[in-house]
Amino acid sequence: MLQSIRSKMLLAILAVTMVTACSITVVFYFKSAGMIEENYSTNLYGRVKQTITSLDDSLQEIYYINIKAASDINMIKCVKEYRTSGDNGSLDEIAELLRTYRTEYKDLSSLYFIFPDERIAVTSEDYPVCKRDIPEGEIEKIRRAEAKEAVPIMFGDMVHETGKQLSCIQSVVDKDGTVLGYMLANTEERTLFYEYLEPVYDDKVSQALILDKNKEIVTSKDYESVGQVYEGKDRLPAVSGIENQDAKEIRIFYQGAFSKCGLYMDIQKSQVLGDLKQMQIFLVAIFFLFLMIGGILATSITRAMYKPIKNMTNTVEKVSKGDLSLRVDVTTEDEIGTLCREFNHMLDNLEDLIARVIEEERLKKDAELEALQYQITPHFMYNTLNSIKYAALIKGEKELGALIGDFVELLQASINKKGTFISVADELHILKNYIHLQEFRYQGSFDVEYDIAKEACGCYIPRLILQPLVENAILHGIDMKGGNGRLIIRGRVEGTRLNLSVIDNGRGMTKEQIETLLCSKAKKTNGLSAIGVPNVRERLELYYEAEGGIIYESGENGTTATIFLPANREVDI
Repeated sequence: MLQSIRSKMLLAILAVTMVTACSITVVFYFKSAGMIEENYSTNLYGRVKQTITSLDDSLQEIYYINIKAASDINMIKCVKEYRTSGDNGSLDEIAELLRTYRTEYKDLSSLYFIFPDERIAVTSEDYPVCKRDIPEGEIEKIRRAEAKEAVPIMFGDMVHETGKQLSCIQSVVDKDGTVLGYMLANTEERTLFYEYLEPVYDDKVSQALILDKNKEIVTSKDYESVGQVYEGKDRLPAVSGIENQDAKEIRIFYQGAFSKCGLYMDIQKSQVLGDLKQMQIFLVAIFFLFLMIGGILATSITRAMYKPIKNMTNTVEKVSKGDLSLRVDVTTEDEIGTLCREFNHMLDNLEDLIARVIEEERLKKDAELEALQYQITPHFMYNTLNSIKYAALIKGEKELGALIGDFVELLQASINKKGTFISVADELHILKNYIHLQEFRYQGSFDVEYDIAKEACGCYIPRLILQPLVENAILHGIDMKGGNGRLIIRGRVEGTRLNLSVIDNGRGMTKEQIETLLCSKAKKTNGLSAIGVPNVRERLELYYEAEGGIIYESGENGTTATIFLPANREVDI
């Protein structure tokens, strides 16, 4: 019976249902009071935490608005103008800027700018725009609060002289460090009460209040106590949390990380446990209802869950026998559906991988066969040796020795198959030997310039990748009869890419000729290594895929052939 996963899931769900229901019933009878207290306290603490977190976020937003207003260039300009000229128009401009910032956040009741020396408060309100003769005591309190800490603190409303507000203070400083004044971002006490404190009240809470960092009451049902230091501050929990050790009451306290404002609640346990007996009867009824509903749901859920699992199991068994063409029908959007989709995706990738391996094996075999053709062709050997022979007849032995040395190095580079990749410096050395022979062959009909950046010399490239481009430029690009041919070999590293260019000043190529040259199939040539430009393109694609290639650009002033590939300084391919 328990062989199938459906039976196991059904049994597990029923077992969990019964154990859970029995556990809830037993725990209720023996620890009902503690559980209710804990659940209520935890729930209320969560609400308190959420409330203070929301308040903290709100005050943080107000704090940032206050900083932005205090740093406003136009604000500083107007303040300096008023301090210099005493023009009331500057106060109006400051008030207008304050109104603009006040509208940026709903909990921001007002913004005040305080001129400490002039004892003037400019407001964001329509009336009054400013208040003069602010008491020196209030100014001094602002100075002390700003210098001591950045957290919001309680103030009386110095403009209206009624009401209380929680204020964030930020000094407005000139470039030379002179304090021009103070910016106060205010939230009215009643706004804090109705938006943050009243929603967490219920009939079981005997006392609730919000305190600032100095344990002054920010807001409370008892309006007269607002702004005063809380008398029971010694009874407050030392850290945020729940204190449930007292026999009569539960104390909850949570303090915000930014504003340091905390919400304190005092709950009488007798109020929390008032509905205990009614809950006992209710829980017994819930136990039997739980069992009945659990059995029905368990049967339905396991049936629905098992169907796609069975479908996938059948497909996996067939795939394991070698039929990779099968796919699982995806009928759900849950984890099982995701598993089915990923299984299908895995089969797709597996088929692609098999096809890619077959293709790569074919390309590798072609490359190995092509590598066997990297040898000196009889035609080139004939031309070179014939030129050396006539040189021996006409000239002395020194030049003949140098030519023979160059030719021997070319033979070694062409025949040596120990390394597929060599450095640009080594490739350049081989290329110079080849060009030296061609300079002798064409009797100085062209000049060569090597422009290779130092950082490019250490990069690794496929062996004999530049020689076919140079050979193509000499044989088909440069006009040897004119005697003014020019060839430039250039190498640059641009970011992670290596660019190698062969530039000639020959007769150029048409777009059709370039397309034919690049798109034609690789075949043996009569040059040094029996490989041509198409072979270079195919080798770059084989080694580097989309990161390697060859570009031809041609015009009336000549042709530029550029090879681009990753700038690898290690042989990691």
